[in-house]
Amino acid sequence: MKVVIITAGMGSRMWGQTNKIPKTLLPYGSGTILSTILENFQSIGHTDIVTVIGYEKARIVEYLAQHGNFGLNIEYIENNEWKQGNGRSVLAAEPAVGNEPFILSMSDHIVSPGALKKITNEPSKKNLLLVDTRIADIFDINDATKVQIDDRAITDIGKELRSYNAVDCGIFRLTGRFFAAMKEQMRNGKDSISAGIKMLIETNDMEAVVMESQHHWIDLDTPGSYDHAKRQTELFM
Repeated sequence: MKVVIITAGMGSRMWGQTNKIPKTLLPYGSGTILSTILENFQSIGHTDIVTVIGYEKARIVEYLAQHGNFGLNIEYIENNEWKQGNGRSVLAAEPAVGNEPFILSMSDHIVSPGALKKITNEPSKKNLLLVDTRIADIFDINDATKVQIDDRAITDIGKELRSYNAVDCGIFRLTGRFFAAMKEQMRNGKDSISAGIKMLIETNDMEAVVMESQHHWIDLDTPGSYDHAKRQTELFM
């Protein structure tokens, strides 16, 4: 199963609008955010990585080359529309993954290996999202993407949800049906990943995989969350 990592965006919420290195190359632990993500996937047996690049693409390619791609098989897909919705980056990876299920990871979400293994091995044939139901423990809940789940079914998703019982951890296991949903939403003028997920929800094709108590994750979207994560790196490795 391939892993698609979206590294195309600028990360403006971390930097503002000034040009900086890609957020995923920020120092973290003994390496960077990106190297930590890759090593966590590698530790549970994922070796085929599709990296979608855009902003400062040469820096990401050079960084990975300097480290021998961390021993992984890395394929690069370029998204020239990286300034637009992140759903376009996932859609750009369609030729690389075909009709096979794949893992989708953001490049600024660090998730402990046990949780990655759980969603990888989930037997359900539906599209899946890793979620955390420990609402009180979420760092910066106001910024989190909220999820409403009913048993296993995901019934709604969005940052502005008023009624929710879980939070999106930034890791999906998707099928080719996501690409069809994303294309339909783009015809409707919507190009975010969440828009594609909402269409799958309408057809009862999104299920939650709930993170267990020993698992951890963090979204490194702002300077505050980055500082918070650096203080407890051992939780996410």
